[in-house]
Amino acid sequence: MRQNILAAALSAILPGTGQLYTHHWAKGGGFLIAVMVISAFMRRRMLLTAPSMTAMLVVVVLFGLASWSVVDAYRSDK
Repeated sequence: MRQNILAAALSAILPGTGQLYTHHWAKGGGFLIAVMVISAFMRRRMLLTAPSMTAMLVVVVLFGLASWSVVDAYRSDK
C-alpha cells in the first residue's frame, strides 16, 4: 500500500516516474516522452504566438495525461 502511494506521488511530481519506480519501464518511458514532447510543443507555441484555443486544448491533454499517469502508477503495483 505504501509503495502504491509513493508511486502515485512520484507520478504526480513527474508523470512516468511512478511507473519507473514500480519497474514498468515501457509505460514509464512512454509517459515521460509523451509529457516532454507535449510540454515542448506547448512552450514553443506560447513563445511564438499568443495563447489560443489550441494552447488550451494542449493544456487539457497534458493534465489528462498527468492524471492518467498518477492513477496508473497507483494501480500498477497491485
